[in-house]
Amino acid sequence: MTTVLRTLLSSALAGLLGLDAVAAGQFLFSRPAFVGPLLGWLNGCPLEGARLGILLEMLYIDIIPVGGVVPPNGTAAAAVGVLAHSAAGLAPSLAFFIGAGAGAAYSPVESWLRTSRSAWNPLILGQVAAGDLNISRWVARALLMENAALAGYCACWVALAAALAAAPGVLALYPGTDFAYSLMPWLGLSGLYFRFRTQAHKK
Repeated sequence: MTTVLRTLLSSALAGLLGLDAVAAGQFLFSRPAFVGPLLGWLNGCPLEGARLGILLEMLYIDIIPVGGVVPPNGTAAAAVGVLAHSAAGLAPSLAFFIGAGAGAAYSPVESWLRTSRSAWNPLILGQVAAGDLNISRWVARALLMENAALAGYCACWVALAAALAAAPGVLALYPGTDFAYSLMPWLGLSGLYFRFRTQAHKK
C-alpha cells in the first residue's frame, strides 16, 4: 500500500472515529488516547502514535464544552500528529505541535458544521408536522457531512506537513521543538494535578 493511499484511508478512519464525539456512540473512540495508538499501529509507528495520543489526551482532558464553546478537536489533533510523522516524515516533536494546531484550528470548522445543520431544522419540523417521522436521511446526511469534513481536513493538514518537511531549513526547527516536546509530559501532569486537586477539595 502506498503512503498516499494509507494516509487517505487513515484520514477517512479518523473522520469515522470523530463521529463518536459529535453524533454517535460516545464510546471514547474519538479520544486522542485511542486515535493516536490506533493510527500509529496502522502506519508503522505504534510507540510514537501512543505517545502523541497520550500527551494530547493529557492536554485536552480538562477542556469541557460549555454552551456554544467549541473545544479543540482531539481526533483531528491525534490523526494529524501521527500522520505528519509517519507520512510526511516530520520529527515527532514538530508533528505533535502541528497536530495540536490542527486540533485547535478545527473549532471554526465545527462551528460552521453546526450552523449548517441548524438550517435543516425548519425542513425537519415541516416533515414531522406533515406526518413523516422518518428522519433517517437527515441523520445519515449529518453523519456523512461530519465524516467527510474531518477526513478532508486531516488529509489537507498532512499535505501541508509534507510541504513543510520538504522546505529548506526545517531541520533548524527541531532543537526548539524537541525541547518544547520534552516539557509536554510535565505540562500535562501538572494540568491533571490541579484538576484532581480541585475535585478533591470540592464538598
